[in-house]
Amino acid sequence: VFETSGGRELYKMTSHENWVLATVFGVDSKRFVSVGRDRAAKLVDAEKGQFLENVNQLRSELSAVARHPKKDVIVIGGEDRIPYIYTMDRPRNIKVGEEATLVRKLDAQDGPIYALDWSADGQRIAVAGAGKQVNIYDAESGAKLSSCTGHSAGIYSVAFSPDGSRLATGGFDGQVRIYNASDCTLQKAMVPVPLETSAGGTR
Repeated sequence: VFETSGGRELYKMTSHENWVLATVFGVDSKRFVSVGRDRAAKLVDAEKGQFLENVNQLRSELSAVARHPKKDVIVIGGEDRIPYIYTMDRPRNIKVGEEATLVRKLDAQDGPIYALDWSADGQRIAVAGAGKQVNIYDAESGAKLSSCTGHSAGIYSVAFSPDGSRLATGGFDGQVRIYNASDCTLQKAMVPVPLETSAGGTR
């Protein structure tokens, strides 16, 4: 964890047993959740660097996490293709094997999950991964609202616009695509880095 003003390292967290692939702060910035290849979504005290507990039950490698814009509720996803929505706090004392922090599961995707985003109004969740489409879900009910298609390979990045009207995606095919977030109508597709053709070929 680094100090943003000067780049000074504050502390190093060592509770993960393998690569850490994504992190997200809680609403008040006093805690964060990190996910990775050790299958754990770890809740950490951001001020002390102290590991608090695992938010989830361990299932498969995790590669993505996103948080509700106004609540300490997260969605995680990875190798097993299922997005899981969890609260960061236990609602009550739980028994061994009980998963009281799990809010709901969303549909299994067509491949491992690589990217997640939550719309600014908290109403929708976008899920992207090895499949060729981004699926958008109602965050409250878990119902699938639409699927944004057009990519020819896996999708590694997804983001709602601040006003929630558009969705940007990017993936293995080198294209960034902008969709209407309400019905997944493609508005624009582009190569974000200009390519020049030289005598020796494209560079």
